[in-house]
Amino acid sequence: MSQTNPNRAVLRQGLGVHQRGVTLIELMVAMVLGLLLTAGVIQVFIGNRATYAFNESLSWIQENARFAVDQIANNARMAGYAGCLSDVAVINNLNSPNPFRDDLENGLQGFEFLGTGTGQLFAAGAVDPMPLGNANAWSPALPPELVNPTARVIPGSDVLVVRYVNGDSNSLVTPFSDSAQVFVGGPSDFQEGEIVVVTDCQKASIFQITQVQLVGGGPDVNLAHSNASYTPGNSAPSAWGPQQSYGLGSEIARLQTVAFYVGRGESGQPSLFQLRLQRIDATTSRVEPEELVEGIDTMQVRYGVDTDADRQVDAWRTADAVAAANDWGNVLSVEITLLARGAEEYGTETDTAIYNAGGMRFDPVDDRRLRQVFTTTVGVRNRLP
Repeated sequence: MSQTNPNRAVLRQGLGVHQRGVTLIELMVAMVLGLLLTAGVIQVFIGNRATYAFNESLSWIQENARFAVDQIANNARMAGYAGCLSDVAVINNLNSPNPFRDDLENGLQGFEFLGTGTGQLFAAGAVDPMPLGNANAWSPALPPELVNPTARVIPGSDVLVVRYVNGDSNSLVTPFSDSAQVFVGGPSDFQEGEIVVVTDCQKASIFQITQVQLVGGGPDVNLAHSNASYTPGNSAPSAWGPQQSYGLGSEIARLQTVAFYVGRGESGQPSLFQLRLQRIDATTSRVEPEELVEGIDTMQVRYGVDTDADRQVDAWRTADAVAAANDWGNVLSVEITLLARGAEEYGTETDTAIYNAGGMRFDPVDDRRLRQVFTTTVGVRNRLP
């Protein structure tokens, strides 16, 4: 008679225990623990994603704003420069002289949007406002180039215009100038249709180049200034009188006219623009808009004015106050403030803040965009001691 091996019985019992699996309670506990771990991972992911979106938006704002501020500041520093450190008498030879395009003697000019003065509150009417075609909403009234035939500037933002002679100049060479052309040392890259300024530090002449001819095979060139069919063209007669005779030490460079303003960008968002004088083709020069930076809610400008002729800033004024006192020639410094915003909304927190932008209070439409104020002060080099 066989006997049962007790070790085998124990083994069979052990195998039976392992084959039973886990209970429903154990399974539910494991699932709950897994869900808790998953929820924790999701929270970490969401937090990291929000931090990344914040840092990316902040970096985008700062990069754009720095470029915008530098672009305005570099131009503002040169306002009124006419080839010398002192003001000179300017002779304008262009057809139908245009105060916006050609007024080199008034190298700096501003336009204040009414209701955005120091201490005033401006509430934006839309996240992406449309340009305003009413020139009288600014003081002084905006020039036609900024409202006709297309309105360019959005409400709540100032406009800054600077005019100067480009620092990249060429010297005149013998015989320097005659009644119909100017002789320029080469090599040069002047082209037909460009508007340029020749100066000898006592006087300056503005004209449009109508022909570029090499002198004896180059590199020197003749720049002719006839009254042929060009835009804007030169006024008749094409020959200059002795009051526009230039000699040794004279230089020639391009006329720069740039207006900075906040308009509606290609994406529909408010953007910083420059309206710049440029050559279009061999016969035409005109002002053309260029979008510089996206995401600028407003630009506010104040002017440091010398009121007692000591070459020191005595008062900070808005453009309407400077214009009323006819003090543009006494502006020594410019304070530029930009309110920049992120390109997209993020997170869940609504921006309800009111921002101090150059002394005025700007209330944007409440959304979930990040915003930051940037301010710089620029000295007008041609007027500083």
